[in-house]
Amino acid sequence: MDNKNLNKKAGITRRQMLRILGAGAASYGLFGASSKAFSKSAAHIVIVGGGIGGAAAAKYLRLLNADVKITIVEPKSQYIFCPGSNEVLPGWVTLEDLMVTYSTLKSRYHINVIHDKAATIDYDKKQLKLEKGDILSYHKLIVSPGPTHNYEAIDGFNDTLAEGDFPSAYTAGRQTMNLHNQLFSMKKGGTVIISSPEDPYRCPPAPYERASYITAMLKENNPTAKVLILDSKNDFIFSNVYPVYWKDRFGYGTDQSMIEWVPRKDGGQVVKLDATNHSVITADGHVHKGDVINIIPPEKAGQFALQNDLSEGDWCPVDFLDFSSFKQDHVYVIGDSVDGDPMPKTGYIASNQARVVAQAINDELHGREVGTPFIINDCVAMAGKDYGMALSETFRYAGKGKKLGEHYHILGPESNKAKQIIRQQVAENWQRTFRKDIFE
Repeated sequence: MDNKNLNKKAGITRRQMLRILGAGAASYGLFGASSKAFSKSAAHIVIVGGGIGGAAAAKYLRLLNADVKITIVEPKSQYIFCPGSNEVLPGWVTLEDLMVTYSTLKSRYHINVIHDKAATIDYDKKQLKLEKGDILSYHKLIVSPGPTHNYEAIDGFNDTLAEGDFPSAYTAGRQTMNLHNQLFSMKKGGTVIISSPEDPYRCPPAPYERASYITAMLKENNPTAKVLILDSKNDFIFSNVYPVYWKDRFGYGTDQSMIEWVPRKDGGQVVKLDATNHSVITADGHVHKGDVINIIPPEKAGQFALQNDLSEGDWCPVDFLDFSSFKQDHVYVIGDSVDGDPMPKTGYIASNQARVVAQAINDELHGREVGTPFIINDCVAMAGKDYGMALSETFRYAGKGKKLGEHYHILGPESNKAKQIIRQQVAENWQRTFRKDIFE
């Protein structure tokens, strides 16, 4: 029975329910925006980017405040989650499984979504100009544009090649399906090369998760094939777990291993793509030929942030108290574009940064002192369909201009097969719940 019929049966009207809940029900957005949000005097919060960070900021700001006008500027009418997109490669899920729309944000939370591309910011006038010519005035501007994939950092690589025969598949979509198709059509006994960049970069989709899933698929469909991970780092998250899983499932560390990891110190850093000969060259001059080559490029802040004077170098500096920009007033930056070390660039972190910003803006609008944030990153992941992993991180505000204080805990390898599967199911179910939390 739906809520409307349930209320009728109980003899409770919407007005009576509001009276029971109190005036706070309308103030805190339990029923979307109030009439004040549509008035000319309403504070207007504009959000650039409708990914995880931007959508979460809009939703949680609405839950806190029914009286503000909220606008998301996002070119695409649908969003495909990057968390979970590695599962598309072996065919465990489809892109459609990861696809969401903005319909609930529009209808339930009364958030205005403009499908256009943000172009330039006039900081003096507090106006955002869109690519098609519209101009939006704002009281506060939240910038969450995602990362720029720096393809040209690898000699011989570029975005055209990434859209063609050498997909990076680090933004879920066409490149993901291209890589999926290449893997399933690869010759028997072929080699898949995955080039992993230096930190920091968006995760998930993680390179090692990706390698693990691909190897599991190949073991079933192409058991003489091999996956070679060439790494620009000497260590990686869950490096205490993945090799244990790989050894048990794929013979890692033996002559018959289906998977190999080469760290930077052993010549793993890829510096050049030879597209003609379908090979990569590492910093020590070694040539590796691959049948499928997946170069995950280094990243930097989104182009919108870089082009609108929000960055210093490759990333955007912020005050971690509220993620306000150090470069511009009344602007907040969240997600992959933030100079956030030691915070990782995860979707979960972006959603928590969004909560901090939403609370800070709401506090300021009500004349309250902004509280001190406590940020959590809970990462659950899978090495395969039969093995899950988990880590927890907490980040505490340490003062303006200072790095966040970090506390880190990662679970070690699990020998109990029942617990392995339970952790895997937790990770799998978390993906679904996270998507609903942001967009529903």
